[in-house]
Amino acid sequence: MDKPPHLTLVDPNAVTAEDLEFAPLPFYPFDERPQTFPVEQDEAATAIHIANGDVSEAAALLKIPTIRLQRLIRQSPRLERVQSEAYGVTLAKAASVPIRTLFDPTADQRAREWASTKVLQSKLAQGHPLSPAPPGAQAASLTLNQPQRTITFRWRTPDDPDPNDPIDGAA
Repeated sequence: MDKPPHLTLVDPNAVTAEDLEFAPLPFYPFDERPQTFPVEQDEAATAIHIANGDVSEAAALLKIPTIRLQRLIRQSPRLERVQSEAYGVTLAKAASVPIRTLFDPTADQRAREWASTKVLQSKLAQGHPLSPAPPGAQAASLTLNQPQRTITFRWRTPDDPDPNDPIDGAA
């Protein structure tokens, strides 16, 4: 009798796609990596993945200065992609916390109020009557400060009154 496909056993020794992308980090016998010991793309990608995109933590894993890893990331499209994916996962996990809390029947009232406030302050609620800011509320001016003068540029936004309207405009 054949087993249904969803009940087939998975070989624990099988190599997954993630295992192929991220090789394990080697043991480093030093406190700080010498300049003559180069950082390879594979180990940098693994460190960024383990550190969830945190460049400082990944640099500590590699035992290099943060600026060295940051420069390596800027030079490599692959490392930029790995860091971007890690940031995306971090953002998704952070966004799920207030949503899960809001719908959690075991959460206390204070936690649900916190979650409700977070959701109402997000772009998800932009334009809703209970949202604290109206849609499109953004800075509508630019100020340049120089030692002897200040120049301010201001432009109209959709929320500004119409200057040609005798009721709303400045008369």
